[in-house]
Amino acid sequence: MATVVLNVKIDEVLKEKLRQYAEVNNENLGTTTEKLLLIAFDAVDEAGVSEEDVDSQHTEEEVVSPFTPKEIKALRKILKKKK
Repeated sequence: MATVVLNVKIDEVLKEKLRQYAEVNNENLGTTTEKLLLIAFDAVDEAGVSEEDVDSQHTEEEVVSPFTPKEIKALRKILKKKK
């Protein structure tokens, strides 16, 4: 298996937890991070969570209808006045 570099920005509190975990287990940050990520992926697989179940944005998309021709005309009129 090839080893690659992954640069990730994380909260400093989380990094400190990782560092402490690594120290307790006599590991480096890279080994600890890889091990914990593998455990997390195994847990997700066992829980039966699919990609569709995960919303990393914690938002829902709102269906918005496009502007009507009448609204577009009114917007153009407003924009012309501002020039």
